[in-house]
Amino acid sequence: MVNVVQKIRKLSVHPNLIGALWLLGSVVLFQISYSIVKLASENLSSIQIVFLRSLFQMLLILPFIAKLGFRVMKTRQYKNYTCRLLFGVTNIVLTFYAYKHMNLATATSIVFTRPLFTIPLAVLMLKEQVGWKRGFATLIGFIGVLIVLNPGPMGLSTAEIAALLASFSLALTYIFIQRLSYTENHLAMLMYFGIACCVLTAYPAYCLWEPFGLQTLGCIFVIAATATAAQYCIIRGYQVGKTTVISPIDYLQIPLSAFIGWCFFHETLSLHFAVGVIIIIAASLYILKRSDGENDLPPAHNNS
Repeated sequence: MVNVVQKIRKLSVHPNLIGALWLLGSVVLFQISYSIVKLASENLSSIQIVFLRSLFQMLLILPFIAKLGFRVMKTRQYKNYTCRLLFGVTNIVLTFYAYKHMNLATATSIVFTRPLFTIPLAVLMLKEQVGWKRGFATLIGFIGVLIVLNPGPMGLSTAEIAALLASFSLALTYIFIQRLSYTENHLAMLMYFGIACCVLTAYPAYCLWEPFGLQTLGCIFVIAATATAAQYCIIRGYQVGKTTVISPIDYLQIPLSAFIGWCFFHETLSLHFAVGVIIIIAASLYILKRSDGENDLPPAHNNS
């Protein structure tokens, strides 16, 4: 595989900016996917949606894999792949459950506390260095998330707990995505994820299977297409951008989901939600600004 990072280093555009743009694309695509998940979940269980979505994902990627040659599926990264797939499947099942049982904006707010987990995990597992200013800005962003959530005296519901666990799983998933992205083919990574999802959810989906029509089938196809494209954007983003710098872009999922929920699901927006979102966006933009002029290039890797 051609060393993407070395190519990017030759460009005048900062690699972190390119990575951030890839992640911005994933933000839009994921919100389209999650919105349709919420619609489809009115008729199907979240496990069945995960299974069908993963099946379609494999069918979408298979022609590209065949064109490149199945040799791209070869790997020696068994440990990293195993962790990426287990945490990834856990994340998608819990995420779909959360979106089924919660408002779109609220579910997104909880799921995307992920950057709080991503940055310390990147420091511990990827040996990345984070200055105190970016660390403090990340903490402020998480405070904004808490303002959005506005937890009541009864604490968190089952769906909210599932969303938090999904967030932690997603943070771990992104760590292993970055580890794999320097040596593995991005289409192979998507194919392996689709296979793992199908295998691990096949029996539960069979037990909870509900019949569906062509309209629901079309929804599942769109879910698969947008989610697959979003995963592709994430992989490309983390190939060139540093995890601790570009990951706050995902905070933009929150205002976007609020807008979609307001427009299409008649979800209301509160003042504390708006205040929290403003804090989140401000903190995210500050973290990206702090990367300017710093040595935040991702480490070079030998892809031979």
